[in-house]
Amino acid sequence: MVGIFVSYLIKAQSPITIGSSDMPNVSDNILVSVNNTIGLNDPALTGANFNWDFTFLSPNMQQNEVFDSPLTFTTPYNFLFNPFNTSYGRDNYEFSTIPLPGTQISAAYDFYKESSSEFKQIGAGYTINDVPIPFSYSQEDIIYKFPINYLNTESCDYKYGFDIPGVGYYGQSGHRINTVDGWGTLTTPFGTFQTLRITSTIDAVDTVYNTALLLGTNIPNPLKYEYKWLANGMKIPVLKIKAVDILGTVTVNDVRYIDSTRAGVPQVGIFENIANNEHVMVYPNPCINELVLQYNLQNTTPVNISITNVFGSVVAILFDEIQIAGDYKKSINIFDLQLSSGIYFLNHITNNHKEIKKIIVTQ
Repeated sequence: MVGIFVSYLIKAQSPITIGSSDMPNVSDNILVSVNNTIGLNDPALTGANFNWDFTFLSPNMQQNEVFDSPLTFTTPYNFLFNPFNTSYGRDNYEFSTIPLPGTQISAAYDFYKESSSEFKQIGAGYTINDVPIPFSYSQEDIIYKFPINYLNTESCDYKYGFDIPGVGYYGQSGHRINTVDGWGTLTTPFGTFQTLRITSTIDAVDTVYNTALLLGTNIPNPLKYEYKWLANGMKIPVLKIKAVDILGTVTVNDVRYIDSTRAGVPQVGIFENIANNEHVMVYPNPCINELVLQYNLQNTTPVNISITNVFGSVVAILFDEIQIAGDYKKSINIFDLQLSSGIYFLNHITNNHKEIKKIIVTQ
């Protein structure tokens, strides 16, 4: 009987604890591979001393998760989020639309605060219809509470909202439940890790108000799931799978895992549809020797493309000319521009459009 009890304790107790030292630091840059399916595999499978085999994953693209000081973001983001209230910000590659007609999002950022006891999202910022809109959460989203151990369960309520000039209002409130439901060995194409597995269930409701129609409503979101595998010292989940409940069926819609560079896989900075608008895509980002610009012009227009440093000074003018309507893809030699390692901003200006992209140069 004693042997059975000891065996149960060994199996039930995880040898892994995740703390704040395992979270990102300012300037951390982590390459992730991205996909949107795990085939017929069930992401909910978990347990004590579990073996998860995801060696079959194959990326559609790769991106860099970069955690920047709030000082590196352009105005007005760096007014609201600063080193006194914010640990770092990052590009949100996954946020693309809101359920309100007449809105076009060209950039999205998340801002976080990290302490020894918790890791939470305190705000965000979107560029909507060319207008930068930063906002703080009225109730912060506590993503992790430390220390994280097997069988921990935590929950929080979060809430945010903001006005969109000339359009209306958008907000969201939600309830997050985090359950540490497994530990064991995770294997991905990148390697094998000892991990804790956290399942997050997020029940959210959007609130929208249309100024032109004088009409507002609440829109319940499908129940969301996040399955995350955390390992000591890895900064972000080694593997993260997102899914939604569609008519009772859990459907995976986003898969991200830490990886090395894969030959032949597109290296992109942000998801953007440039087929029918002027929005700019820049890649790879961070860049070493070459930066590729891709954009679409719907009309013939003067085009000015420049690079500025974090202080707003122009360090390079790439193009200042009239360009005809069409698709453009231009390669820029970073070495020729004599840019040192650091953070810069690419400014794309036409007669009726202005867009700013943050770029990172590494040597």
